Amino acid sequence: MSEPHEQTFDQGHANSGWLLFIKIAMTAVFSVLVLRLWFLQIAEGEKHLERSRSNQFRMSQIPTSRGIIMDRNGQALVENEVVFDLSVVPRNVPDPEAVVGELARLTGQRADALMGRFNEFLRERPYSPSVLLRGLSRADLALVESRRHELDGVSVQLNSVRKPLRGDFAPHLIGYMGEISQEQLDGQDYADYSRGELVGKSGLEEGLEGLLHGQKGQRQMTVDSKGRMLEELSIDYPQPGYDVRLTIDSRMQRVAQALLGEQAGAIVVMDPRNFEILALASSPMFNLADFVGGISKERWGSLNEDPFTPMQNRAVNGQYSPGSTFKIAVSLAALAEGVITPETRFNCAGALRLGNHSFRCWNRHGHGHVDLHNSLKLSCDVYYYEVGRRLGVDKLASRVREFFGLGQTLGLELRTEKAGLVPDQDWKMRRYQRPWNQGETLPVSIGQGYLLTTPLQVAQYTAVVANGGTLYRPHLVKEVVDFDGRLVHNSTPEVINQMSIKPEYLNVVRKGLEAVVNDPGGTGRRGRLPDVRVAGKTGTTQTVSLERYQGFSAANRPYKLRDHAWFTSYAPADDPEVVVTVLLEHSGGGGAKSAPIASKVLAAYFDKTIDTNLMPPYQVQPDRPGGWEGEL
Repeated sequence: MSEPHEQTFDQGHANSGWLLFIKIAMTAVFSVLVLRLWFLQIAEGEKHLERSRSNQFRMSQIPTSRGIIMDRNGQALVENEVVFDLSVVPRNVPDPEAVVGELARLTGQRADALMGRFNEFLRERPYSPSVLLRGLSRADLALVESRRHELDGVSVQLNSVRKPLRGDFAPHLIGYMGEISQEQLDGQDYADYSRGELVGKSGLEEGLEGLLHGQKGQRQMTVDSKGRMLEELSIDYPQPGYDVRLTIDSRMQRVAQALLGEQAGAIVVMDPRNFEILALASSPMFNLADFVGGISKERWGSLNEDPFTPMQNRAVNGQYSPGSTFKIAVSLAALAEGVITPETRFNCAGALRLGNHSFRCWNRHGHGHVDLHNSLKLSCDVYYYEVGRRLGVDKLASRVREFFGLGQTLGLELRTEKAGLVPDQDWKMRRYQRPWNQGETLPVSIGQGYLLTTPLQVAQYTAVVANGGTLYRPHLVKEVVDFDGRLVHNSTPEVINQMSIKPEYLNVVRKGLEAVVNDPGGTGRRGRLPDVRVAGKTGTTQTVSLERYQGFSAANRPYKLRDHAWFTSYAPADDPEVVVTVLLEHSGGGGAKSAPIASKVLAAYFDKTIDTNLMPPYQVQPDRPGGWEGEL
């Protein structure tokens, strides 16, 4: 049995132990609090100070007005329409699921889609206003405003969207707009842009983005804890984008579109005196109205899955063998190199034998002895096989690049402009690691083989011949003006190259092109006009090897096995002021199919009284979808 004083000692010792534990615990807690205060106020002090300020002061962007696109006569092709956008500041939304769910219910949107967008904003810019929903209807706007007291962090902003005046007018040329992508945000051209902005995605809307966009304004204000403005402190007003007047003539554009109809192809109308583009039509088309306010996934999918590729601008990024239209360029290259003279004659017996291969002329009976003039008029293939064999692919490639700008882009205001392909020996070695053989030069000399051009490039070399040998930079912008109508930029013809060739040589080629259209036996006689003398060149391009044609007549050949039809022309022949180039995909011969279309375009150009709104569309259409059946 313990003594009383021993019990008292043990109890006092236990009490002192508890007191020591409590002191240690309090010291630890206090130390944690001190460390936390140090971390918040010292280590992260600047961060929290900035966050505190952002809760009190807010910088709000003021959208700008996008510049207007007009035709050469000042007719507006697009307009800006005021809309209401629903914006959120993610960190000011206390209960995101409840608020976003309510917004989805009020506007009829999918809650999961809105929530995904909200979470993206929350991750990337939690304290900045971001557009959650674009283009509220007035009915939806009224519903949202009636519940604004429950929607902390939500605001309605005025904005504008691009609206075409006619959705079916030059959609490939004008282009559509969409929300800026991450790839664009990462690029230098979009350094001043922010997520959620609408930018040009195709056509001139994309190519002229820097001119059309303008400069956003800023408003500095104080806000309450719910993000509502208390006081405006300062404002920098937005600067509207520049208005752009194009070289395009709306009337000629409507003519080109009407004549193409649903036929896959392209028409380029150009002024050879300065390379202003008067019309740039591509078919099949899409409708710009589908993109206003954002295109649906279903419609976007159908456009991209369509085998006739309606989103492709065939005029500038469709790459095709130019066929016999290329004989224009080959003639001038050979004359410049001294390989032939205008009097040089070759005998065409219907084919040229080289090694163990026979290269056929389109006329299997042959043309007999042919000089340069008649080689163009009759489009004799054997003549150009002989020219190509003597010229060689390297000299040919060098000259057509120099004279006509082929194999490269010349800086058109459309970012999708393609360069085409002018092959030579070095290219073949780089591409296939095999040497060039002479038999590959012969198809190139008649515009086939590896050679690729765009309809714009065919119009280019036609225009060079028409104007006497000057290659200008093709362009679509005539002038740029600011919001007050002051001239900012006036386009002047930019010379790229002046052809170094004897004028009499160029004149022989021009006379040959006149004969194509106007003389008996010319392959382009369906391109004639009664009162205006036209010069031109036909072209028919095989799309597959001759062996694959076997077993099919011209009438029952599957769509994809049919030839492309070319006709390129200028008028008046003695003083040219317009070039018209027509390509029709898989439609047959150039003289039969494309020449009559070019004739109608030229007729509309010279006869201003033709009512283009009443012109019927071109009736020959590709087989949709049946023409795709049975392809090899």
